[in-house]
Amino acid sequence: NKVPVFVVGKPGSSKTLTMQVLASNLQGEQSPAPFWRKFPALYIFSYQCSPLSTAIGIKHQYEIACSYQRKARRTMTVLLLDEVGLAEHSPDMPLKVLHGILARPKV
Repeated sequence: NKVPVFVVGKPGSSKTLTMQVLASNLQGEQSPAPFWRKFPALYIFSYQCSPLSTAIGIKHQYEIACSYQRKARRTMTVLLLDEVGLAEHSPDMPLKVLHGILARPKV
């Protein structure tokens, strides 16, 4: 099941650290602990948001993640929008691109 998941929290609440811990454990057959080997690997594509973020930049990183997902076996890709609140201050309104991505996902 590939349902979009949003990890939301106040600044400093370790959202990025949580994703790093998940990625370090979810490595498919190469996972350090036998328990995690039965799950697919997790591969994170990060996009560092800022007041200068653009819809084109976010969409480009999404396209890269989709391309990787189509070729990857037993891997789940994640598009991590780090500090997404900063993108709200961009005059380009880059977060609007998420509407189309979520309404019609490519993977």
